[in-house]
Amino acid sequence: MKKIIIIKSLLFAIWMNAQVGVNTSNPAGMLDVNGDISVRKEIRTGGTNQLKGSAGVAGTIFHNNTELHENDWKSIKIADGQGSMSVFSLNTVADQTGASFSSPNGATTPYTEGTAITSAWTVLPGTSDTFSITNAVNKVAFTFQTTAQKTGNDNASTGFACGIFVDNTLRAVRTDVLIGSEGSYKIFNLNATLAGLTPKNNYSVKVACTKRNLNSGTLGIGRAVNTDFLNNEMSQSVLTTSVLQPY
Repeated sequence: MKKIIIIKSLLFAIWMNAQVGVNTSNPAGMLDVNGDISVRKEIRTGGTNQLKGSAGVAGTIFHNNTELHENDWKSIKIADGQGSMSVFSLNTVADQTGASFSSPNGATTPYTEGTAITSAWTVLPGTSDTFSITNAVNKVAFTFQTTAQKTGNDNASTGFACGIFVDNTLRAVRTDVLIGSEGSYKIFNLNATLAGLTPKNNYSVKVACTKRNLNSGTLGIGRAVNTDFLNNEMSQSVLTTSVLQPY
């Protein structure tokens, strides 16, 4: 009889106060648990008096939906083509300062991955960025785009190279040649992926370019050197760094 009275009293207290505290005498919500929670079966959300809530399905995660002011389940999005990896971080930086090169010619020898940056390279200042790695299984994808323009060398060709430097060492490079009449320009792209970088906070990344065989005149990379055809906004450089890791 005493147990029945206690249960009735507890139910009456819940109905009157609309708040229940476990291990606390001052509950801050409708149910306030001061301690660990062990759930042996399902957690359901979005239920009503007539229907059970959803327990989610395989591959979904519990989501605090602040826009709808209720919790729900969300599917885990996996980046296409990356197996079990997903985007850990993504950032884009842009530069309109660019670089310009004039005679004499630069070196036309090949480049070696892992070499330190030298004074022969000019950094595009706005492309400097950082990224972090927290998992030994990773891929870092770099996407760089800029515009190259030549002036003052008539129809002669102009050669150049741009590279991606991580912690001031060369990790990817591409050469190109610009051919055309006065003021000619072209879009230059460099895409590279590094895998298995050592976990570390704040790797530095930047793009730097260098002259090869100019012949004569002036070469602009990421900047206009003949404004009859381009301006600096049209010529700007953009670098996107994407870090992918297991979810």
